[in-house]
Amino acid sequence: MEPMAQSDVSDLFRALVHVGAVEGVRQEYQVFRTAGGDFVVISPSSRGTLSYHMTQVPAGKVEALSKVVGKEGVTTGSLMKDQRLEGVFDSEDKVAVRFDILMGLYVLSALGRIEMTRDGRKLVFKKAAGKA
Repeated sequence: MEPMAQSDVSDLFRALVHVGAVEGVRQEYQVFRTAGGDFVVISPSSRGTLSYHMTQVPAGKVEALSKVVGKEGVTTGSLMKDQRLEGVFDSEDKVAVRFDILMGLYVLSALGRIEMTRDGRKLVFKKAAGKA
């Protein structure tokens, strides 16, 4: 699937299917699957009671992450250094890469494929029990 132009978001809202919710450090994230197979993560904005933030997460990035998260706990920081993800999360902006990885991990958590635990403010992710 070719990347969508940033200005064309209409396909993201066609036939959304709710996958689940994930409780992050500060707020809850709602995860949806699009008709095209990608994901959308929506979280409330602090700017207003009816405002939300939305992040598109390509299915290819989610699958790449699922292959590197194992039974040992990983963090966004450790995944940023994982050579198996080279070329998947391309950006010179390290903050953007960390955010993209986190959103992909939230999708995997909502799908039940990985487990997320908190260690203080740090989030640790590992393969869900019983998942191959």
